[in-house]
Amino acid sequence: MNKRRLAGCLAALILMLLVRLPSWCQEATAVGMKGRVHTVLTEEFSDENGLPRESRGSTFEVYDPHGYQLEIYRYKPDGSLWVHTIFSRNGEQILKMQTTGTAPFENVTVQNVFDADGNVIETDTYDADGVLTKKSTNEFLEKRTESNTYRSIESGVEGAVNTREVVESTDPKTGITHQIATMNGKPETDWVIQRGGDGVPEKDKIIYADGSYNERERRSDGTSVEDRYSASTKRHTYQTSDPRGNVTEVIQKADSDYVRWTYSFDETGRPTGQVNYDASWKILDKSTIEYQDDPSGNWTEKKIIVWDTPSEPMKAKIIVTSLRAMNYY
Repeated sequence: MNKRRLAGCLAALILMLLVRLPSWCQEATAVGMKGRVHTVLTEEFSDENGLPRESRGSTFEVYDPHGYQLEIYRYKPDGSLWVHTIFSRNGEQILKMQTTGTAPFENVTVQNVFDADGNVIETDTYDADGVLTKKSTNEFLEKRTESNTYRSIESGVEGAVNTREVVESTDPKTGITHQIATMNGKPETDWVIQRGGDGVPEKDKIIYADGSYNERERRSDGTSVEDRYSASTKRHTYQTSDPRGNVTEVIQKADSDYVRWTYSFDETGRPTGQVNYDASWKILDKSTIEYQDDPSGNWTEKKIIVWDTPSEPMKAKIIVTSLRAMNYY
């Protein structure tokens, strides 16, 4: 798979804009783990370059009984520690995140301050010497029945200050929300959200100052379609997701460029395959993922397989094998 296609795969991200200033949480269930997981050791091996089971490094994760992550260690292929992160938290709220490691990771501490409603109102970042390098504050400027105004201010070590203001209003009759954001007094985004009777967004479009936009619509069958346009590259990225939110198709189109990716998932939502096509829908690349599970339904072995598409029949080659050992409460 070439770098351009891989970049396209990674570009299939969901656009989100902070509205309520929520706390940040990471649960074991959010990454597909079942049961009361305590620790997870994952080792990754490459089967390329003629060297079977060549280590690509490992991770060791620790979760509390409620599924919130407490620690994560990342190790280099030689077994030495690469980076270690500790989360100090109150349930879903992360109060402090301390990271120590070697390049490209930095030794950094991030502290969050919450209000009585659980919103993050301040985030402070410190370097390895405990010196404050960045501060971000969030506040309500004005709260009315049908509209709210938010402000976030970020200041850096050199005194640079960026101020974002967001004005959000909702029409009680139509349920349409209009959100306008400015950065340092200049237009940044203009976002219109249309909701159904259940309050779930059915259609929305966010337009950026340079003319780029992101438009999404939820269909009656629960699937959704999305059109992301980049004004700088004049490129459209079309995305389709299933009712569970899994991306099933991505198409990138420009004047002289067209690439299509399709994705498959198992009944639990785990990715099982990817196929890349050119403009004539000829298969360029194909990969699949196979799992072996423990009695709790968590995978203990995962194999990423690429297929030699020009050959008849296509030949499979394992390129990455991941092994996972889990302890439960």
